[in-house]
Amino acid sequence: MPEFHSGVYRLHYEWGDGFRPERPTAVMLHDGLGAVGSWRGLPGRFAAALGVNALAYDRHGYGRSEPRDAFGDGFMEAEVPSLLALADHVGARRVHLIGHSDGGSIALLFAAWHPERVGAVVTEAAHTFVEPKTQAGIRDLVALQDAGRTPPWLHKLHGERAERLLRAWSDHWLSEVHGRWDIRAHLPAVRCPVLAIQGEADEFGTPAQVDSITDRVPGAKSWVVPGCGHTPHSQVEDAFLERVAGFLRPYLGE
Repeated sequence: MPEFHSGVYRLHYEWGDGFRPERPTAVMLHDGLGAVGSWRGLPGRFAAALGVNALAYDRHGYGRSEPRDAFGDGFMEAEVPSLLALADHVGARRVHLIGHSDGGSIALLFAAWHPERVGAVVTEAAHTFVEPKTQAGIRDLVALQDAGRTPPWLHKLHGERAERLLRAWSDHWLSEVHGRWDIRAHLPAVRCPVLAIQGEADEFGTPAQVDSITDRVPGAKSWVVPGCGHTPHSQVEDAFLERVAGFLRPYLGE
């Protein structure tokens, strides 16, 4: 499997259906407890549906990338240079970003800071500020861990590091310093087309997150998925693929 060393740590990445230099590239950014495997077969399906190089990678501390023991203040902002370096490594001068949860936040920051490198952005359950509902959902996960019932999918994605990852990530998300985290001031700098998606019944956020994007990013569109929770890409995979592919298709040749 391909690996890339950012100069600071090692990252694992995968292509949905190989790499062809003539194709545009879509990068899929997993959530705060996810990994490449969180997307299941979607990278391959996006590659086939759109004729793109669909790249998914494990961020620092996740999946098969280099482990980490803690998350510090601004940890999502710190992922932007790594994404830029990875795009350079694979030869993608312009990328389309599909980001889930923390990955959606990173996608928005990347688009704000490197507008010349981004064609379009799709966010799914992205956070732009910290809500009590998000913290409550994380506390529920911690309670499961404390009761010895850590969700099995965490072990499937991260193996032996699953318990340590959940503890480190949740400790920071629930900290006082992260409670002040807010990236809304960066959003007006996003100039590319944006589709903001969120499940109507998201356990980790309210529609205020989508509103914060559409109110600040010029021309941003939204899709609130009826009856859906935090992961529309797995809960309504076919509808998610259709909606996202339809949104991205007009911008792939730009």
